[in-house]
Amino acid sequence: MTLVRVELLPGTLEPDPRGVCAVVDVIRATTTLIAMAEAGDPEVWIAGDVASARQAADQLGPNTLLCGERGGLPPQGFDHGNSPRGFQEIDLTGRCAVLSTTNGAYAIERWRHSRRIFIAALRNAGAVAEGLLGDPDVPTITIACAGRSGALALDDLYTAGVIVQRLLQKSPDLNLDESALTALHVTNAYPSTQAALAASHSALALKPVGLWDDVTFCAQVDASQVVPEVGHHGRIQVWPAI
Repeated sequence: MTLVRVELLPGTLEPDPRGVCAVVDVIRATTTLIAMAEAGDPEVWIAGDVASARQAADQLGPNTLLCGERGGLPPQGFDHGNSPRGFQEIDLTGRCAVLSTTNGAYAIERWRHSRRIFIAALRNAGAVAEGLLGDPDVPTITIACAGRSGALALDDLYTAGVIVQRLLQKSPDLNLDESALTALHVTNAYPSTQAALAASHSALALKPVGLWDDVTFCAQVDASQVVPEVGHHGRIQVWPAI
């Protein structure tokens, strides 16, 4: 029977090369990656720091979009920040982009040897659950919370619990370990997704920079059927190339 587990803190679970994984950095990297995919399914590279992002953009060509944030805002010289709402009116068809993110990039790189790696958030929770259940023979399904600077992130943990709910709706006989049960209990403790995300430090950090509307956008559940996938045959890559 497939075991469902949740990496509550970055680095606390051993990646399973036979299993499948969904990486969650709901405020805001994985939500932004979903928005970018919806804007035309570009080739997106992930960079863990600003210098690597600039290097990647230089090597990928002059038309590459440089996206990301530090302190909630785009670094100097970047084309776009890390606001998922910022990609709603942009056509990225046929484009190449680099997204500089810290927590999400670490999680994606750490789980890169899984059989499949999906990009997950609240907006595509149901679609991600379907993707995770696509191969009935996998021994483990892992939902990896990117966290916040190495610490637990409430917004990611809550999102993991929502994905566990969707998994159980589609396959009630799944075996949940205690980390998955913990995520499920956290999700059930909040009256709404907005309330859960609004209580997180990740959300509160967006208030001073005037990006609170991103929290509302990130809190929308099952608003998208788009599921970006990591790897050589997916639509995003880790920088340096994996």
